[in-house]
Amino acid sequence: MTVIHSKLLILISKYAQASTGPDVKETWIRELPLLVLIYEGIISGVFEIDYSPQSVTISHAGITRRQFLNISQEAKSCIDELRENKLLNGLKIATEDFQPITAYQVSTSGIKVCNNHLLEFRLDIVAHYDSELLHCSYDGDAFLLTTRSGYQRQSTCSDVEDVSYVTSPFLPANLRTPWGKPLTSNTHRAHECALGVTNVKDELNEALRLSNVNILVGEWVPFGANNIVALNERLGALDRCQGGFFTSLVDKTPLNTNFKISPGLTSVKVIDFDLVHFINIETEINFPEATGIVQVENFGMHLNMDGTALNGMKIEAVMDRAATNVSIDLLARILVDIQLDSSKIMDDLLSGYQRSLMDMMFIGDSSNRSKVNVIVADMIHPKLPAAHYLDRGFLENELKQVVGEIYAAEDISDENIIIIGKIGIMLCGPDALILEPFLLYYTSLLCREAFVRNFFLRTFILNDTLNKIRQLTLQYHTDPDNVARLRTALSEASRDLILMEETLSYLAESMQDLLVPELPQDSKGQRLFEILNCKGMSHNVSSRIEDMSKLITGAGNQLKILQRSMDIITTRQLENIFRNIDSNTKFLVDASTANERSSASLSVMQVVLAGGFCFMVVDRLAAGTLNINQPAWVYSIFYEPLIVPPGLWFAFNMIWLLASSYGLIRLMRFLEFSASGALTLRVKLNKKYKSVEGLHTFFSEKIVDFTDTDVESTVTLREVEWEEEGDDDNELKWLGCAPSIEMQYDAVNQFILRVVFSVDRKTSFATEEDLVKILLQDLVMSGAMDREAAFGPDIEEGEVEHALELARLGHSTEKKQKQTGIFGFFSKSS
Repeated sequence: MTVIHSKLLILISKYAQASTGPDVKETWIRELPLLVLIYEGIISGVFEIDYSPQSVTISHAGITRRQFLNISQEAKSCIDELRENKLLNGLKIATEDFQPITAYQVSTSGIKVCNNHLLEFRLDIVAHYDSELLHCSYDGDAFLLTTRSGYQRQSTCSDVEDVSYVTSPFLPANLRTPWGKPLTSNTHRAHECALGVTNVKDELNEALRLSNVNILVGEWVPFGANNIVALNERLGALDRCQGGFFTSLVDKTPLNTNFKISPGLTSVKVIDFDLVHFINIETEINFPEATGIVQVENFGMHLNMDGTALNGMKIEAVMDRAATNVSIDLLARILVDIQLDSSKIMDDLLSGYQRSLMDMMFIGDSSNRSKVNVIVADMIHPKLPAAHYLDRGFLENELKQVVGEIYAAEDISDENIIIIGKIGIMLCGPDALILEPFLLYYTSLLCREAFVRNFFLRTFILNDTLNKIRQLTLQYHTDPDNVARLRTALSEASRDLILMEETLSYLAESMQDLLVPELPQDSKGQRLFEILNCKGMSHNVSSRIEDMSKLITGAGNQLKILQRSMDIITTRQLENIFRNIDSNTKFLVDASTANERSSASLSVMQVVLAGGFCFMVVDRLAAGTLNINQPAWVYSIFYEPLIVPPGLWFAFNMIWLLASSYGLIRLMRFLEFSASGALTLRVKLNKKYKSVEGLHTFFSEKIVDFTDTDVESTVTLREVEWEEEGDDDNELKWLGCAPSIEMQYDAVNQFILRVVFSVDRKTSFATEEDLVKILLQDLVMSGAMDREAAFGPDIEEGEVEHALELARLGHSTEKKQKQTGIFGFFSKSS
């Protein structure tokens, strides 16, 4: 038990301890938050150990992403030793996106050891703020340290530290052609980085140093013969002036004069190529760096049709160190820079289709994808037998910074050693460059194996998505938005499955094109060939690819079943709609029949009531029916000529009834005619309007009857109804009676979707085309629409106005003719 062991044990005990009784719950602390707290302890001086940036997998809100964090390999080694001594317990957990994580707690034995109050007092600086325990959380970009009372600060654990260095482009000889151009050398600039600075917060304890280091950072990218040909053409491999500056930005206005972008372009120079099989290029990185940091960064890049992508550079100097004295602590920070910058360069060189494959594969986080490090050096200091580097102490911890967890360390000969880790390989010795061909083949297999590992995890995510879709199909009736969610989820799953099938086909073809090199003749090559076991590695990768093809086929079958289930749901919804339409139609038919019967009965009743009214009028005027003494003129006018003669009074009443009923029926028909003749015009415009402000200005001049808004996830539909004023100006403008208008528009995407006109056809001279043109002209004059968007690019200036003026002139002429005719109105009514 060293002091570091005790400090770590006490720190973990503050957050996680084993249960001490049946009623006491166990607590655990996850690995990443623990490593963040350890980093905070290192920079505050509590832990006297080193850290280096490492690529780790982070699961946040159900999404997996990779990020570089400052991790202490010494602390991880001490935690493993505490677990071996039963002072810590470990718990393996899987996240909802199927990423394995580890959690720790102090065991009952470890609790008894945590009794050093002096160390606990020092650890309060790390674990407490104002006597409150700090908790670690993640907000999507960085880790936060918070307390329950509301204190919060951001950890710098995710800040990648920079060092000054000078590099030259490097590519192995067996990847070059005899006629290729020589690579640039920056040896003469090695002194520049000695004047640069670094922002490393830790005091580095160096245990290992390398001499004359060449670095290869490899990955597998979906490539093919056509992609290589297209890349050769894009880089101008056959042109007189090859290469140039490149960017992945898309020019959306290619006819405009200027094109502005942020500084930091990549300069590309073609070294040699085969039009179909590969291309070798040299890149110069011009990304902005922090003040005072000097980085002369040149890559040599090899892109092969089988998908192998290698980025190579030679270390000329790091800080004040020459190429013969490169610290592994500093090299770890250079490797992070290379991985991040190579991703940016690769994104500039890939096609849009390849970027879509990579974004699908890494769920939108392809810029932080994992890669394989290959480090080749002439010498490692101190020079020890390979097994001695696996000391589970300082030497092994330093090597883990650049190659990850170490699987094997073997002696190739007395002078040459190889160290194989989870994320890289290190080959050291005077014969390292001679052994590169076999190392490159193994590197290409490692790149594929890393991609296969990510692909396998991606199949789990796809399967989980399909399971969620299945649950939605079973519960679609519980939420009206579930059907829309189903359609969206099925569309995204179909897209992902198609891209995964294409990626897997690229991967399978790349294994067929990759030939296992023959057994070398010299003893060193045979020893390296035996250690790497290239045939076994190739067989394992091929087997995993074949296994994943079965998983993809199964996912495809599941997707087909879910699509059929979606079809059944759609059919059920249509059946319900048709059933409702059928019942509504029957109801409307019955209502219409009842309305016709009521109308006929009403007409009869109107005539009967009118007849009764007529009889009452005659009765009041007739002699002998008034309640007063009738004057003499009543006898002389009504009684003697109409009532005294037999039957004449009855005939008079009948004639009066018929005349009154006929006049009533004519009056009702006239009123019905006056209410008829309305034109309802529905027009689907789908025209883009210029601005929301202009549309608001247009509506501000109208008397709006009502506004209806329907907000959805991607659109906001608004319906506005108004009636144009009926003054003389509007009558001339609208060629007669002013219409009432209803407009529907999309407020998000700025489209006028449809317009409904309602106008009296008897008093309007405007045609359907005239109504649309007058409305569009109003929108253009109010600034809501551009003239080209309203009438199209083929309409000449003034053509619409001239047509409307002719129509208005014709309307005025016809109106005057109608006003001069005595029976104009009645002739139109007839």
